[in-house]
Amino acid sequence: MNPHGSDDRDDRAAAASECGATGPESAITGAPGSGPRRRARGQVRRGRGTGGSRRAGDPAEHRRPVDSQQPRPTVTERLAVVDRLLDGSVSAAGSVWSRATAWILRIALEQSVDDLWARTEPGLARCPMRAQLLALRVIADPPTAARTAALWTALSHAAHHHDYELAPGVGELRRWREDTERIAGELAAVHRPTATLRRE
Repeated sequence: MNPHGSDDRDDRAAAASECGATGPESAITGAPGSGPRRRARGQVRRGRGTGGSRRAGDPAEHRRPVDSQQPRPTVTERLAVVDRLLDGSVSAAGSVWSRATAWILRIALEQSVDDLWARTEPGLARCPMRAQLLALRVIADPPTAARTAALWTALSHAAHHHDYELAPGVGELRRWREDTERIAGELAAVHRPTATLRRE
């Protein structure tokens, strides 16, 4: 008997609510459903005109097209860029280097979570990050899930400009960098069956 069964059911219900699940077929249960789906990173929303055409002057028309053939950088490659920012070898970052570092760390953390869902619950990758962090409590061990959520929140806050706050310092960024690498390793070691989040 699972002593944490009640907590797992609560986490599943909370994650389903955040993901917009309205019935037994949902992203949380792993079956096709009617809840909202998050667009993949880099995917552009189609216009509302006939045939998905855009209105003239739509800023999206000026976006650089996404190269679907270009491989996504790995978490290790993203952390290497962070190291270059931290040691000052990327001069082009200018005064925004600290917030850029926080952004890259957050992307690396989210990518680690995405990779976990690809192995265990592919449907969850389409849910908002808040729902993913809730579901992470069921798939990963609770301490790892809690530290992932706390780090993601801290990086999200640091990546945005606040007039009344200083940008994160080198020491804090280095600590977040080490935390990101540690959590990425822990999530990479998680292998759970896809049925874990299915309704009982």
